[in-house]
Amino acid sequence: MDQKVINDYIMFWNQASIEVLNIRHEVLEVGDNLHAYRLPASTFLYSIVGNAQVQLDQTEYNLSGFQVMHAGKGAILNIDTTDEDFKYYLVFYKGFISTPSSLKDVEHLKRSSPFQKQYHFTPSYPISLLDKLQEMHEKWKKPEPLERFNIKTLFHQFINRVLIELHQKNIEVKEPDLTTQVLFYIQRNYSEPISLESLAETFNYSAPHLSVMFKHRTSYSPIDYLIQFRLNKAAKLLVETDAPLRDIAISVGYQDAYYFSRLFKKKKGVSPAQFRIAEINRKKSRDNPTIIHRYSIVDSNLCQYIYIDSDNHYQYPRREDLIMKKIIKSPMATSFLLFLTLLLGACSGNTTGDISPNEDAQKTKTAEQTKIVSTINGDVEIPVDPKRIVTDYLPGFLLTLGVKPVGTQELYMKSPYLKDYNQGITYYEESLEAVVDLNPDLIITGNAEQYEAYAKIAPTVLISNTLEMNEALNELSKILDKEDEKKAWLNDYNERVEVARNTVSEIIGEDKTVTVYAGGAKDDITLYGNGYTGKSFYEGLQLTQPKKVLEDIDPEKPWIQISPEVLPDYSGDYIFVAVNKGNETYDYKSLPVWKTLDAVQNDQIFEIDGWSFWFSDPISILGQIEEMADLLVEYAKK
Repeated sequence: MDQKVINDYIMFWNQASIEVLNIRHEVLEVGDNLHAYRLPASTFLYSIVGNAQVQLDQTEYNLSGFQVMHAGKGAILNIDTTDEDFKYYLVFYKGFISTPSSLKDVEHLKRSSPFQKQYHFTPSYPISLLDKLQEMHEKWKKPEPLERFNIKTLFHQFINRVLIELHQKNIEVKEPDLTTQVLFYIQRNYSEPISLESLAETFNYSAPHLSVMFKHRTSYSPIDYLIQFRLNKAAKLLVETDAPLRDIAISVGYQDAYYFSRLFKKKKGVSPAQFRIAEINRKKSRDNPTIIHRYSIVDSNLCQYIYIDSDNHYQYPRREDLIMKKIIKSPMATSFLLFLTLLLGACSGNTTGDISPNEDAQKTKTAEQTKIVSTINGDVEIPVDPKRIVTDYLPGFLLTLGVKPVGTQELYMKSPYLKDYNQGITYYEESLEAVVDLNPDLIITGNAEQYEAYAKIAPTVLISNTLEMNEALNELSKILDKEDEKKAWLNDYNERVEVARNTVSEIIGEDKTVTVYAGGAKDDITLYGNGYTGKSFYEGLQLTQPKKVLEDIDPEKPWIQISPEVLPDYSGDYIFVAVNKGNETYDYKSLPVWKTLDAVQNDQIFEIDGWSFWFSDPISILGQIEEMADLLVEYAKK
């Protein structure tokens, strides 16, 4: 195992705060087992007597005698005894790192919690660990505060011994199979309220990381998978029972039968009632040799997932089992569908098939309220005056045009420059169900992969995420008939940016160069060109990049990682360093290499908040430019 991984793991433990939640001494007699136990917290398992076959998620171990095993919250534990009783301790704890030392550590924690790692080893000094556990277990029986404090002390001694073993033996410390854990959880708890946030809380990961990992393995977001699983369960109940629609809806997690019915029709193509009728008729026709039985109107998505209903529910489907299977519909099945549609239409009361004058007028009115817009995905019919716009990546652009979306992804509204615009906006993660709940009449997306899914909910316009700020505003203003608002905003923007440029130019001077870094005094430093954090400096304020930066940075990928040793090659007369401004700052005059730079010696180095400069919507860009001008004005006064 890479020693750096272990060192990083030890480093995080050095910064950790720990709460011991429970200590248990367990005995499984011969023939007993523990199946599908989802760990409620980060856990150490220490076996002391006997043999057992242990499965942690999908990894199997043969535990005999003294063995240490660690897993995080949400991991699935199975234990089967062999030929003798199996005795072991379980220590449940909660760990957190309240003040990560750097932005890099923050990003690492978002991707992977150290308390979720999985590993297993045979200790060199088993009795020492056993003594600690036995003493902790005895003290746990006593509720006095001092005993709880002693337990925490003993637990740190236990951890210290474990970390020494990991370091000396180079034990493999690996990431858990998060996707398997989430699949199991959804398939066992689908009837309960589940959101991306609750899943993130359950598995002790950030919501974006959990969503990305799950989607990478399954091609579905967790919430999309949940919806498919619920509807497939509902379809099965519709076919196999005569339960009322409301009872079926509740049984699969939807309290609102009307909402469930709309969602079912959107996903399956027919309403639950039509689905049930069609399946009943299909079953009646099975004995008719003229019917080709292998075709039906059942949505092919029913074949998409493997259910865990057997006793071996801890055995999960592989990724290839999650791939959608395409079912080709026969002409006869299509004819049957047409017949069913006509039959249902006849029952609706309109037996003539003619369009009434009122219906014709209504269609004319509807046509007058929509328009056709040209997009990169072709022509799209949208409302002339949409009232409920939902967007994923582009709320700042819409707000620039005076349009407030009813819903968006929260990340893109966390810019400090947008804090005054939050009221009245609902936030959602990567959940199509949440988008449906917002009842949009127009969706504006920057995600080409989600376009087809969004388009099934409401008219959808795709805006390329490669467009520059002005280009994106032009596209949106044409679509939303906001060209006057765009011109007014850009006029104000250009005037304010010109003032900021002149102010900064007087302070820095046109012959001086400026370098933008991120990461502070770290081994790996990010150097920016005219993109990302550097864009407001070089394109906005029109500051000059050092020649070496221009030569080495590809405009298509406007950043590179460098080591501190080459800082002198890239550093200009002025330096701006993006850091975690809340808890991170550096004394550059005391740091190797940094202290040799002219900008540092001349007090011409400035720390900026990396989070604030991450955002690239027009309002945030203007805020960044003016913030830099104000910063330099204060510097000049001093």
